[in-house]
Amino acid sequence: MKHISLFSIIACLLLTTACSSNEEKAPSGEVTLNFYVTNYEMVSLDHVTKAAATTLQHLDMAIYNTQTEELISATQTSNGDNGYGTFSATLPYGSYTIVFLGYDGSRQANLEQLTSIFYADDFVPNFFYKTLELTVSSSTNNAQTIALERAVAAFMVKSNGDIPMDLGKIRISATGGGHHFNAKTGTAAKAEDRSYTYNVSSYAGKESITITFFSFLTATEGIMNFSVTAMDGEDNVIRSRDFNDVPMKINQRTTYTGSFFSKDESVQGFSLTLANDVWEENNNTY
Repeated sequence: MKHISLFSIIACLLLTTACSSNEEKAPSGEVTLNFYVTNYEMVSLDHVTKAAATTLQHLDMAIYNTQTEELISATQTSNGDNGYGTFSATLPYGSYTIVFLGYDGSRQANLEQLTSIFYADDFVPNFFYKTLELTVSSSTNNAQTIALERAVAAFMVKSNGDIPMDLGKIRISATGGGHHFNAKTGTAAKAEDRSYTYNVSSYAGKESITITFFSFLTATEGIMNFSVTAMDGEDNVIRSRDFNDVPMKINQRTTYTGSFFSKDESVQGFSLTLANDVWEENNNTY
């Protein structure tokens, strides 16, 4: 009987130990992380410059659950805010997808969906980003530097020569790009037709005008089609031109230069130049 009781006691102890081992939980805790958006390179519309990230009008941070892609928190800041360019977050141990955005313009990004970030009115600004996959644990470095990179392509139309006195608006309609951004891939969430109208009445009567249209692309590079229409203040068409099979590439600016308002309606010439100084350049004449 003594031998049986001793055996029973040992068996129970082994079972208890096994159950205790199986019920052990993953380490818990939280870490406060500080992120410093350092710098990026950009080109103004007229000349090449290098600038700090704080030159951008907006810097955002969005934190998503890596498994569910649910938005956990978002911080959106504007140039001039205290600590602009620095973000802080206290996160429980776990896996996160953290997205940083830098962009110009008056609109703020809608950050609800990791794979479909967008702006009101189908607007696409000069846009930079960084996506960081991060597992937070006791060994996570609590100070991280973030370098943004441009995620848009640019189509630019330059018109030389007299601008009509009644010019009021220019509408650009595009196919082949997108205006929803997938922060996991760094490209457009999908191809979407898009139109945007610019108020250009201040250029009426002047000798030149430049319009820049930014777009997300569904891949690193691709082909887009553009229809550019100039209108007066009452939306009467003054001049319209089509630019087809336009080569577009992320971080590339494709420029058409000519006399937009001349009688000739065709795109007459096509010359290609590329430069790797911040924006790649693709210059054409029409």
